[in-house]
Amino acid sequence: MASGRIETDTTRWPIVVHRTIGSPSDAEVDAFILRAEMILARGEKHAVVFENLLAESPSAYMRQRSIDWLTKNGELMSKHCVGTALVFRTAALRFVMSGVMLFVSHPTPHSVVGTLDQGLDWCRGQLAMPTQRAAGQR
Repeated sequence: MASGRIETDTTRWPIVVHRTIGSPSDAEVDAFILRAEMILARGEKHAVVFENLLAESPSAYMRQRSIDWLTKNGELMSKHCVGTALVFRTAALRFVMSGVMLFVSHPTPHSVVGTLDQGLDWCRGQLAMPTQRAAGQR
């Protein structure tokens, strides 16, 4: 049985921090997807940090739900989300994710970083840009 959760913190709006802890259950993943849809439905300019410092490997269900959500919502994301920062604790994971992001079509500019503060700083920079594509892919 999966043991974990995904927390969503909007207290820094327009920066949203999604924090994965452990290995979330399918129900936790579904609840996260619902929260992400509600945030996107606001139709407001924002940036997202996925903080994975305490995350375990994602389940097949979590990976597929994420892919499906990105496919369904990519156009809206490109309109309203100015960037996505991915936070991983080890240089090896950051290297792997940076490589993956070279080949995966992602609807927003992105950055792979090592700390939450780095992710927040990058998002602040994206939000300060005159257009969401100004910084391009990092």
